[in-house]
Amino acid sequence: MARIVSEISAGRGSMLDSIREKIIREIEAFARFSLSGPGVTRLPFSYENDGTIEYIRERLRSLGKGVYVDELGNVASSSGNVVPADKTYIISHYDSVPEGGKYDGVAGLVFGLILLEMLEGRARDSVEMIAFNCEESSLFGRASIGSKYFFGGGRMPENYPALIGGERSLREMMDIKHYSKLSLAEKPEIEESSRFLEVHIDQSACLYRKGSRLGLVERIAGQRRLRLTFTGETGHSSLADLSARKDSLLPAASAIRAVRELMEKHLISGAVGTVTRVENRPNVMNMIPGETELMVDIRGFSVEALKVYVEELVDICRGESERYSIAFDWSAVSQYDPAVMNGEFSGRYFKQLSESGLNPIVMNSMAWHDIAGTAGIYPSNLLLLPNPSGVSHSPDESMDIDACASLLEFFMAKGVLCASD
Repeated sequence: MARIVSEISAGRGSMLDSIREKIIREIEAFARFSLSGPGVTRLPFSYENDGTIEYIRERLRSLGKGVYVDELGNVASSSGNVVPADKTYIISHYDSVPEGGKYDGVAGLVFGLILLEMLEGRARDSVEMIAFNCEESSLFGRASIGSKYFFGGGRMPENYPALIGGERSLREMMDIKHYSKLSLAEKPEIEESSRFLEVHIDQSACLYRKGSRLGLVERIAGQRRLRLTFTGETGHSSLADLSARKDSLLPAASAIRAVRELMEKHLISGAVGTVTRVENRPNVMNMIPGETELMVDIRGFSVEALKVYVEELVDICRGESERYSIAFDWSAVSQYDPAVMNGEFSGRYFKQLSESGLNPIVMNSMAWHDIAGTAGIYPSNLLLLPNPSGVSHSPDESMDIDACASLLEFFMAKGVLCASD
């Protein structure tokens, strides 16, 4: 008996080793599509982005899948041997922030590709993958543009201007790239009963610090993105008459501090805020700033908490602008309400994962994910893998490879992704 147990254990260890090797190989394959420099830089519509689309397309085609590519660069697999109602879709994104990590978004695509590779026959036909472009906000200031377009019935997104690199606007880039020319199949039909799963790294140290191998997400925080504009008057930096100075940077500096102080106040209700971008004009050594623009990213699990945070911040900005005789204006850049994952679907996951020994912890995600957009329409769930470094959107980003391998082994054993018991 001891010998049999030992042989089974050795066989399982060999399988996990093989899965680990596949994960590392795929992660590195994606990492090749990057600008030179620290970390991974794969912005939407870039040359590196183009290469990634073609890589995903060819990997899916090699697995016998039909491959659909839309104008925005979203890539979706399909197979006609299983009715759409029985499908499970593995989703994630392949674009990155500037100088980001190797795992953000890509972890989920690697998970999907390896799972498809290991499944056979009808089991493979019942699983599809969708790789989204433009999930990150870095280039256009809005999250999940790609997935919104994919599920939006063909409605064109707004023509957002690029915020970095002097790039063209979103629609201009769509027209230039014309990614749909890469499509090899029709857009897959998705039924309301189809299931959606996103696997992602934890973008904090939460799972790693708790010693847990897996997080089962219950809620995803909503977002309020704001543009705050302070307009004064440029002047010579030698101006000694303080009453004549209209320095736009002064109230902006107060606003930056206020974002932090409000976060400390509202953290108990699950809201955080960050000043993510500062534009100061004319921004030269010997001139008083005449216009300062801040971009603020506020996140939280309560619509009311988000509303209060925004109102209090705007009131502070108005007060500080009046104090320094500066004009103030603000606008909402984007707004996403919190998302709740499917409770019944989550319950099945929790039961089956716990029985397998993976012992997930139930948690919330402050980071936004594409699965938030499917949660209100389809049975959807988000699984997080530990990130030992505890940082994301950074070259130092990491992922627990063993945890990912164990999760793949679990889904291989199940055959079909947590269908009804």
